[in-house]
Amino acid sequence: MIEAVLFDGDQTLWDFERVMTDALTAVLGELRAARPGPFTTALRWQDLQDDRTAAVRAHPDVWSLERLRVLGFAHTLTRRRAVEGGDEAADVALALGMATSYFHHRDRDPALFPDTLPCLDALRAHYRLGLLSNGSRLPEKVGLATYFESVVFAQDHQVAKPDKGIFEVVEHELGVAPAACVLVGDHPLNDVVGAKRAGWRAVWIDREGGGAFVPLEGCEEHPDAVVTSLDELPGALQLLGRS
Repeated sequence: MIEAVLFDGDQTLWDFERVMTDALTAVLGELRAARPGPFTTALRWQDLQDDRTAAVRAHPDVWSLERLRVLGFAHTLTRRRAVEGGDEAADVALALGMATSYFHHRDRDPALFPDTLPCLDALRAHYRLGLLSNGSRLPEKVGLATYFESVVFAQDHQVAKPDKGIFEVVEHELGVAPAACVLVGDHPLNDVVGAKRAGWRAVWIDREGGGAFVPLEGCEEHPDAVVTSLDELPGALQLLGRS
């Protein structure tokens, strides 16, 4: 029997790729105004994201996504100083301001997919709903404050999908067994392999494809159901509940 349905956030409930791109583009414009010159003129929003990725690699013990964003912008400014010079203390303050601006721009647009609210409304009377995310978007920031009984972020527990430990956090919070849980998400490793290895069932949402799941190299796990829209989820869960 399915008791709890947990959702991934990014690219499952909302279009994070869009809001991230828009937020980084806005911050890049602010950076060019604050530090005009050839370096920032040539900079792309993708470079800002690459510098954030570099910060993740350089600081494996940092779990706070806000702190990692600050460190990413600081890395960008460090690269600029190496070419054009500048004041390090001023850049530290600027990196903090850029991170604040990034999160402001990121969260002012909920970017919910059109099928998100109808799906949650259809499920809330039948299942205990939750958010299980490696991200940091708060449900109340995107109009979903009343839907989730459990909200679990990797950064708060210092364990991330696909690690079994983060699935156990949900089980403890809700008091449910793994076999009673379903994770709905778009990521083949984090959401499908992670859920299956934790003893959960997995529903893979393939928003951009035809719903043909190809197992990852070295992995045998398959989702228990595949949907291309959350409109299909209530029916898929009903079928799973009978199996």
